[in-house]
Amino acid sequence: MINQKNVLVVDDDPVFKLIARKLFERSGDLFNVVFAENGLDAIELLKNIINTNEAEIPDIILLDIEMPIMNGWGFMEEFIKLPEEKTKNITVYTVSSSIAQEDKNKTASYSQIKAYITKPLTLDIIKDIAEAS
Repeated sequence: MINQKNVLVVDDDPVFKLIARKLFERSGDLFNVVFAENGLDAIELLKNIINTNEAEIPDIILLDIEMPIMNGWGFMEEFIKLPEEKTKNITVYTVSSSIAQEDKNKTASYSQIKAYITKPLTLDIIKDIAEAS
């Protein structure tokens, strides 16, 4: 049995979510994917998982930067407040259509973020994430 990776995709764009779902499905049974609409939904979901079912704690988070209600940076500010022993094995990737250098620089300021991925998401990127995580 292949050890599935839990993935949390945090993005408000329905087209991106559809593409991400299809790409993860095409990569086989390697991933269990859950979606959140914005940073606030994602933090609440993560807190609930930590408190109720640690087996479902994400291995990987794909985090959009620009979202309504709570953006990716707001999510990260809340994420770093979570118990480190529960989040230390989560690999966060920011995924954005922004090519702004300040976003890339801000990504680098968080030790929890492994890389900045510029949209669109591709099957090769998914494979690279799987191998790196």
